[in-house]
Amino acid sequence: MQIRSKDFSRLRQKLIQLCETRPADLAPFLGDGPMMKGTVYVLRRKCSKPSCRCARGLRHESLVLSASVEGRTRLWTIPEDRVEEIRGKAERYRQFRQARTQLIRREQEILRVLDALEKARTQEP
Repeated sequence: MQIRSKDFSRLRQKLIQLCETRPADLAPFLGDGPMMKGTVYVLRRKCSKPSCRCARGLRHESLVLSASVEGRTRLWTIPEDRVEEIRGKAERYRQFRQARTQLIRREQEILRVLDALEKARTQEP
């Protein structure tokens, strides 16, 4: 089977494009700020007191950090004076994980292009 040089060129260009790493792509990995696994959100719940305001629909609110630990979701109440700190750490963790996912996808695409190049260049004995 004869492989056209146009196909080689296209695959090589794709490989070069995929291998170009911009500094912005690596920023989440190179930072030194601490990270914290989890999501910060407002938890609204009812207590069991029949005379409480939550019995009329005004639920109690508290900020919590939710994270999976050993396969189970855990909640931690966040003190008011640490809300921004913990939100920042959770956001850095989220950005790190998103960047990691993008890097894995790019590496998988690089492997697909390499496999295509190998197949196109390999001759039968």
